[in-house]
Amino acid sequence: MMIMRKGFFVLLMVLVSLGVMGCDSDLTPENTVIVVSDAVTGGPEDAGEVLPNAMVYKVADAGSTTFSDLLFAEKVEGASVGFAVKALDETDWFLLMDNVIQTDAKGRARLASLKERLPLKYLDAAPVTLQLQARVYFSQTEYTSDDLGMVRILSANPAENPGMIAADHDNTLHATGGLNALQDWVDFLNVFQDDWPYVDGDVETVVPLLMSEGNDLVVVTGMSPEIRYACRAQMVRHFDKGLHRTIPIIVKEDMTFEHSNTFKKECLTILKDLYGADNARAMVGDTVRQDGYGAIGSGIYYIPYQVNCEPAFWLLDTEGFGWIHPDTIVRTWGAVEEKLISGPAVPDNYFMKPHTGFKNIAHRGGGELAPENTLEAYQHSLAVGADTLEADVHMTSDGVVVVSHDDTVDRCTDGSGAIAEMTLAQLKELDAGFWFKADEGDTYPWRGKGLEIPTLAQVFDDEALNGAPMVLEIKQEGGEIVDKVLDLIETFGMQHKLIVGGFDESTLGLIKAKAVERHLELKTIFATEGVLAFALTPLSIMQADDYEMPADVLCLPNAMMTQALMAKIRLLGMRCYVWTVNTEIEMKRQMNWLKVDGIMTDNPRRLENLIGQ
Repeated sequence: MMIMRKGFFVLLMVLVSLGVMGCDSDLTPENTVIVVSDAVTGGPEDAGEVLPNAMVYKVADAGSTTFSDLLFAEKVEGASVGFAVKALDETDWFLLMDNVIQTDAKGRARLASLKERLPLKYLDAAPVTLQLQARVYFSQTEYTSDDLGMVRILSANPAENPGMIAADHDNTLHATGGLNALQDWVDFLNVFQDDWPYVDGDVETVVPLLMSEGNDLVVVTGMSPEIRYACRAQMVRHFDKGLHRTIPIIVKEDMTFEHSNTFKKECLTILKDLYGADNARAMVGDTVRQDGYGAIGSGIYYIPYQVNCEPAFWLLDTEGFGWIHPDTIVRTWGAVEEKLISGPAVPDNYFMKPHTGFKNIAHRGGGELAPENTLEAYQHSLAVGADTLEADVHMTSDGVVVVSHDDTVDRCTDGSGAIAEMTLAQLKELDAGFWFKADEGDTYPWRGKGLEIPTLAQVFDDEALNGAPMVLEIKQEGGEIVDKVLDLIETFGMQHKLIVGGFDESTLGLIKAKAVERHLELKTIFATEGVLAFALTPLSIMQADDYEMPADVLCLPNAMMTQALMAKIRLLGMRCYVWTVNTEIEMKRQMNWLKVDGIMTDNPRRLENLIGQ
């Protein structure tokens, strides 16, 4: 902190008009501390800004203040604050405002805009870093300042900007306690030490290396502004070799978002827009529900660092964008460096891609809303909110694969008999909307409307469905129907848009074997016997390197789901969808308590309404 006695004429005139600086007449240079934040601006015209803040504290002795003193200090409301910048090689400060800002009840003053206040010479030099100063005025000629802030000005041309690696601070750079687990509380005591320990032995070498390779490291953290005071000292001590700080520190108080996950999402979105999407390399952080949420929500590669996932499996939930796989968690910054080099691994299959969010799966096309398993039902379900379709298939006597849950036509059409004993032409003569009732009434609104049992080819090829993702189950046994289904999957290019299973283990085995023969990459669903084995097999056995999982994805009955089973699923890094969930209360239980990956429902409109809430 510095005490300055040289004022700016325009600002002083404003201060004279105010009569006195601040509401606390006891404020003096000896008992006042001001702490300035960092800022990021520039970039394209429509990009946002991370704006400067300053916190004003009243302390016992400003000359010997530590951050622990700030934790208990009075935050001064009504103090008069100004901001100024200068280039690192300049001596004179440029005032960013013609007026002072009064601190609010939290002792904070926030600049309303930045880019429009900067001289063109700084914008033209972008990307460039400026020193940022905040001042609290005591009189017309006297103020205390904090000169340790920084403004990173980025170019409107992303090609000119460096790469950007964002990182949480607590338990990601320094072991200072993110307070997510017992060890974090122990680590929190480190904030009262003079020198905070690194989280691991690689930080000291990897972070400077990443910066020397043309990357900015930006600390995006939920820590308090008081801890920022000490964090800046740690950044200088551990990572900066020059006379000024090079790592911006953005804390939750710098922005106007109440929740930490929202703060991180919005902050990272701004940084991504400023640096350019291709330059926003990753967010590294130990709190999936905040760091993961923020990164994934802003479209930035998330590298989970030392997440405490056992036994608290719920810590792997991004709270809206799905779960992270335990195998993606890194334990050292050396591994972070490797992840940055290799980039994110993105599976081809839609259901296996990370962070695609909760899935609203139209069971049989949404049979409560339209006649099940018809093209009309599938089209309607997508229109009211479903993002995924579910279908079962059988084969006719003349070898055509059709979509039907039952092996007979009795329940859903005006005909009778087994599908396997009927030709496609015979099936097409039936009314697939014959027995459907609306709102459990006595009318049959779809009778005589021309609804048919569709072929699987029709579903795959329907223009309105547009190759929607699908959960597909082969209900019949035998190699012929498996071959027919795989032919259609190849013909319509659906291998990465669906997961496929068999009614029993023999059919599942055929699907897997024939897919390998065809060099067809398919993801499979557990058969009934496999589901039971999954539930009964100890986790320790399933985590062994030599254990072979019988399928890729679990589709489980609603009644089977428990927290213990979900814990097992998450610790194995697997996906789980449940069927068939039609009531609001059960939908909420599955989404909010068990936190499944998706729900198969006969009423996707009802589920979509709950998701929207």
